[in-house]
Amino acid sequence: MKYEIPREMFKQRLEDRLNFVFVDLLPAESTPVKFENVENIIYSSQFKTDFSAKFPNKTQNVLLYSLQKGDEAPAKAANDLAELGYHFVYFYNGSAADVVLDKGLN
Repeated sequence: MKYEIPREMFKQRLEDRLNFVFVDLLPAESTPVKFENVENIIYSSQFKTDFSAKFPNKTQNVLLYSLQKGDEAPAKAANDLAELGYHFVYFYNGSAADVVLDKGLN
């Protein structure tokens, strides 16, 4: 199943990781904000293969995001993972305005 989350929930999940895998769908050199302990897996035709090879446990909590305004990759990647049978897939569409300050978002 997949769920879109709002900014406040994204912020809360960043602060309280609770066994989540965070996946930034932008290339590491292109992401406007760097968070700790985040995987960078670029959304492409290889995404399903790359993700499932790295995270084979389909009950893993996953949070997909992109901080590029208007990027549809998080929703598309969430659909892909739901189709593969991942149970707990969350996605967030952010922007470069989401900056980190004192362990939280402004």
